[in-house]
Amino acid sequence: MADAYGSPEVDIEGILGAEISPDDPDRAVIEPWAAAVDGPILDVGAGTGRWTGHLARLGHTVEGLEPSDRLITIARARHPAVVFHHDSIEDLARCETRWGGILAWYSTIHMSSEELLHALATLRTRLGDGGSLLMSFFAGPRREVFDHPIAAAYRWPMNKMVEALTYAGFEVIGQRSNPRTPHAYITARATPGFS
Repeated sequence: MADAYGSPEVDIEGILGAEISPDDPDRAVIEPWAAAVDGPILDVGAGTGRWTGHLARLGHTVEGLEPSDRLITIARARHPAVVFHHDSIEDLARCETRWGGILAWYSTIHMSSEELLHALATLRTRLGDGGSLLMSFFAGPRREVFDHPIAAAYRWPMNKMVEALTYAGFEVIGQRSNPRTPHAYITARATPGFS
């Protein structure tokens, strides 16, 4: 999947964005979440680094994780003071660091059901007990694949995503979806004692 984001034919910064605008509606979700996180934050699937850099400018201790060669180069160039790890969620299984919060903003949308379950379990191991996960995804009435500007992506029913998170060791504490738009997000807490 990292290769798809690395294609020079794709205007990746135009599609993903490179900076957070003052009127970006996602700020109303991400900024309060980050302010409530106790400890450092990891932005998985950081892309161009726009949210990682934005949260760093707000004073948060935050690092990015990005598997795409092209995107990691863009992120490091645009945000030289921020640490970006050139790795995937799967690579976190070999990491010993635990974060207070993990931001997964549309970073699991290309994963099949099996891949997503494995990724969520891996993310749970990288959060301390009580740590917070904020993830966004495309919601729909059924789990299905659809055409995305970069590569095929998946829609998930909200209840199925909640089930997946619970199975991986999370307690869902907040969720938002709107039948008029496919965009959805969930806030979850790492269940104590689950590893």
